[in-house]
Amino acid sequence: MAGEAPEAVILAEGLYATTDAKTAHGLVRKSSKYRIVGVIDSKLAGRDAGEVLDRVRRGIRIYASLEEALREHPDVKYLIIGVATTGGKLPPGYRAVVKEALRRGIGVVSGLHEFLSDDPELAAIARETGAEIIDVRKIYYSTRIHYTGRIREVKALKVVVVGTDSAVGKRTTAIMLADELNRRGMKTVFVGTGQTAWMQGAKYVFVLDSVVNDFIPGVLEDTVWRAYVEEKPKVIVVPGQGSPLHPVFPGSFEILNLLKPEVTLLQHAPARKHFDGFPEFPMPPLEKFIKLIELLTDKPPFAITLNTEGLDEGEVEKVKEAIEREYGIPTVVPLREGLGRVIDLMLRTYPQLLESV
Repeated sequence: MAGEAPEAVILAEGLYATTDAKTAHGLVRKSSKYRIVGVIDSKLAGRDAGEVLDRVRRGIRIYASLEEALREHPDVKYLIIGVATTGGKLPPGYRAVVKEALRRGIGVVSGLHEFLSDDPELAAIARETGAEIIDVRKIYYSTRIHYTGRIREVKALKVVVVGTDSAVGKRTTAIMLADELNRRGMKTVFVGTGQTAWMQGAKYVFVLDSVVNDFIPGVLEDTVWRAYVEEKPKVIVVPGQGSPLHPVFPGSFEILNLLKPEVTLLQHAPARKHFDGFPEFPMPPLEKFIKLIELLTDKPPFAITLNTEGLDEGEVEKVKEAIEREYGIPTVVPLREGLGRVIDLMLRTYPQLLESV
């Protein structure tokens, strides 16, 4: 059917149930650019990808191999690399699957720092079969836009979702917030800042860690300004990258500094004792992130949003209540209760959002 999103399967072999598969997780939850029909991970073959992810059945099956997936979905047009590994390298074993896809004429989409289209062997196979290799980070690698000051023209309410860690759910919370605001009639634009948002089909997006540092403020400004001028939204929601206090993946400083958001949400996984994948770096106290946000934006976090990984079902409500009581900041669990409470508070704080709704 004309205009229908092409079918795609996600390669997350051996990693789908880990935080390394955050790209796969995002695409399973939402994608308008590709129609996700399967995930490849032989460790979890036969299960529903949504149920494994967050106990929500989504009708996306996990397959043991590309061949098995194609038997049920012969019209697949793309294989998507669904992992974001430390160092951005293609994991061992994935190369054979990529070559198999290219030989079958199936395009490959990758958000890794390692550009597959620069690999002579893979590029040769792609030329021979006419398959497409899309390196998402490469799209933005040479973007050179300098800061102009146009950000001051943006009058929409700016919301930024930062995290206490990488792979903690910032983008998911940001998308949920934007979707709910739009459902309530308050025009909202989501501005993506990473490769997964591009794969999900975000209209306004750039890949922050692919842009030369000197140009990040300018590219961010330009993307947000275009979203404001072209869409005329009441709200613009931007997810952060990494974590402000992460020694290896520091991020979100440019976003907080440039946008000076009226609303900052702090995404936190209370059960994490150290930064994800780096046991040598203990997780700083939540209070330190709260103080840092206040220093950067002149406002404390508007709300704390929780990722409940590692918490027993009975612990979640107790942990949530304890955090809210200790810090006096509204605390919610988006995947359990949605973001209605946060939006209600936004409407009370910024009643102009209700004008013309």
